[in-house]
Amino acid sequence: MIQEKKIAQQIREGNLEAFQEFYKSYFRRLLNYATMFINQSDVAEDIVQEAFFKLWNNREAINEDQTLVGWLYRAIRNQCINQLKQQKVHEKFIEFASNYEAIDKVYKHDFDLSLNDADDFYVWAEIKKAIESLPEKRREVYQLSKIEGHSHNEIAKELAITTKGVERHITLANRALRSKLKHLKTAIFVLALLP
Repeated sequence: MIQEKKIAQQIREGNLEAFQEFYKSYFRRLLNYATMFINQSDVAEDIVQEAFFKLWNNREAINEDQTLVGWLYRAIRNQCINQLKQQKVHEKFIEFASNYEAIDKVYKHDFDLSLNDADDFYVWAEIKKAIESLPEKRREVYQLSKIEGHSHNEIAKELAITTKGVERHITLANRALRSKLKHLKTAIFVLALLP
């Protein structure tokens, strides 16, 4: 930690050599992290390089209390979410949520992130937990609609309910999820992306 604070200070002062060393030390691991979200290595690489570029350009504004890795981790995560917004989000969400526990364990240990740096990693698990806490029928309707992408008519036929019933379950599910996750802005953002 002392070493990283020293490097952060050098980077803030515009020491290009220190920045290049930092880049070499963390690029590969951060790229591996980005590819957990984005399954295209070239896109993930662009995202990581852009994050380093932003770090260098904003070096004077780096908060001394925040680790450089934590700063990059957040920047990369946010850009990955933006990238997912342009894809079929519900498919990517399922893929990511199913791998959440393994990713969380590996990267919190790998980057030795403090609780503050790692807090947002819990968003994905919190979303999953909130969906699972819905009443059984509501959860089933919500998953069929928002996660699996079925139409209201398809869901109505499969569950032998009316399309109005489907709409009501989704409305109530959205209200409950927003209430349960109101303390997590990223979670609300992800839910808003689901079709």
